[in-house]
Amino acid sequence: MSRSLTCPFLLACTAALPAQMSGSYSLDPSNPAAFATFTQAVAALFANGVSGPVEIVVAPGSYTESTLIPPITGASATNTITFRAQQGPGSVMLHGSGGDTIALLGVAFAYNRAVRFDGLDFVGAPGRAISATRYVEDVEIRDCTFGPGHVGSAPGVYYDAVIASDNVGNEVGWHIHHNRFTLAPAVLTTSHGIYVANGGGWHIHHNEFTMNGANHALYMENNGATLDRIHDNLFTGALAMNFSNTVSSVAVLRLDSANYNNDIVHNTFAVDIPGEGCCIVTGGYFSGGQPVQNRIYGNVFEVRGQGCAIVRNVSGFGPNPFLADGNLYDTASGVLNRLGSTITTSVPYPTLAAWQAATTQDLNSLQTSPLLQDPFGTPPDLRPTTNSPVRDLAVNTPSYIAEDFGGRMRDAMPDAGAYESTSLAFYGVGCPGTGFQVPRFSNTGSVAIGSTNLTLELSRVPGGALAILLGGLSRTQSAAGPLPYDLGGGCRILAAPEAMISFVASPLGQVSMPYPIPPIPGLTGLDLFFQWAVLDAGSFSPLGVTVSGAAALQL
Repeated sequence: MSRSLTCPFLLACTAALPAQMSGSYSLDPSNPAAFATFTQAVAALFANGVSGPVEIVVAPGSYTESTLIPPITGASATNTITFRAQQGPGSVMLHGSGGDTIALLGVAFAYNRAVRFDGLDFVGAPGRAISATRYVEDVEIRDCTFGPGHVGSAPGVYYDAVIASDNVGNEVGWHIHHNRFTLAPAVLTTSHGIYVANGGGWHIHHNEFTMNGANHALYMENNGATLDRIHDNLFTGALAMNFSNTVSSVAVLRLDSANYNNDIVHNTFAVDIPGEGCCIVTGGYFSGGQPVQNRIYGNVFEVRGQGCAIVRNVSGFGPNPFLADGNLYDTASGVLNRLGSTITTSVPYPTLAAWQAATTQDLNSLQTSPLLQDPFGTPPDLRPTTNSPVRDLAVNTPSYIAEDFGGRMRDAMPDAGAYESTSLAFYGVGCPGTGFQVPRFSNTGSVAIGSTNLTLELSRVPGGALAILLGGLSRTQSAAGPLPYDLGGGCRILAAPEAMISFVASPLGQVSMPYPIPPIPGLTGLDLFFQWAVLDAGSFSPLGVTVSGAAALQL
């Protein structure tokens, strides 16, 4: 009896591979020494396991296949498995063939964990782009694009979704960031961007969702035990028409059926809702004591059509609790928010004052136009204009939020929405010098195009010390190499030293430098980075230098 030379799925082309995989491998159909398909690479991972981080570098091209990824022995938070496009987004086009493009399978005795997708383009499939059974955890999806051609076809599936995950509730949440989604319009079934059942601990940020006639960008149901973080996302385009009496049937973010304990902060919604619907539905039902509440802080709601911003659902226990403040509301329908689960029984609130009185929330919020650049243009531009009221409006911004959608630093009084406008944002820490004092970087005056009273200040340094203000166009790269640059003794250069101005500190150990900003509109969008360095014999650095923290001047 002869044996076939064809590599079956679980043993495909692995004979020459080491017992365990670690390091970088190529996926390139034109290279005989590389994996030819995703399925072949996964087969090798499954057969051999991993002993360290593994990166599968995917050559540019179009790939048509549906790949099942089972649990990989040895995979962990440190031993990650990454599928990365060699040339980044726009180079690797994935088309599902027989169903979902990527299907992740886990079992109770062997969790599937630590798989990463980086820079891939999921074009379409007769199914989802990425799906996961229970027991799949710690998946990261970054810098990918997702097209509208993902349509569920499995028997019994009553919705389409780009990403779908089922959970038992104790899995480590997924990290989905810096992706672009164009959703499928709802036709025969409801259409979701990301659908999460019973999952907790998800971190979804810095993504752009084009609704394209879908019902939901994000639908999370059940699990209020673990914090979900949803921030710095952009939501644009038109939602589906709502043919149901349930308000939540069309909602950009649907967080109900006992799903709570979510941070929904610093997102910008510029959406057209042709029928009844909303940007956020908060509620569902709960049981057993007081739940942790959804927190809706620092968002911008620009709503056209018949929809509203927030629907506060009602369960058998009454209106579900939530927290909201520092938001900006602008709805064209005459309804700001609603209280209630159905269109016929819910109570509409046309003004912020009425909503505040009914809920005791949003006491520092505004109801006005956000004055965005071009929120319904082609393409839309959701950045605030110079006179936008979003400036300094946000409150209760969580400490984990450091950058806006475009990578700008959040300052001490952050703007509402996904973008930070003109500001001076301090970042990083300095190092101690004489008397264990750390040089302090501060400012006075206003930060704006045309400002004449801005000064950059230094204090807490030895009197008469030589101080140097470093300035440049980057906080990540300098002529000497990547930043931060280590000076020893806990001192680090945090701003590119492309320009330097020296001063002598006053007897009180202070320096004040005027920094007028020219009234030139063309400066808008410019970012400058500054840091003080001080010659100080008391420094722990072998160079005899202490430094302050740094600041980003964002115009």
